[in-house]
Amino acid sequence: MIKYVMDLKKLDNKEKELVDRALNKLDKQIGIIESTGTPFEKIFNNDSIKYDILGKSFYTYKFVAENSSQIRILYRFVRKENGDYDLECHKVEVKRRSGKDYIKKFEEYVKSYE
Repeated sequence: MIKYVMDLKKLDNKEKELVDRALNKLDKQIGIIESTGTPFEKIFNNDSIKYDILGKSFYTYKFVAENSSQIRILYRFVRKENGDYDLECHKVEVKRRSGKDYIKKFEEYVKSYE
């Protein structure tokens, strides 16, 4: 299940749609990998799911839309007792230039969260 921890009011409608599409794609990718017997916790060297790893349980997801819009999502993977999982969307950065300036904001957030 996808949960939004962040306030989506800061995004315009097009950006919200991109975030929804990105998280649904991420959820589907994780589901496919887990259906083959590999749990999320054992996924290594897969930049399409774990673009950056921050702290103990935060990851960034890189999404590029058809119109070349790029977003980075800071998310948390939370395994439930029944084996299911939740994806928590904590921060979103709409990327407008090259570089990884967004990572500093994400790292500060993770430090304050943990």
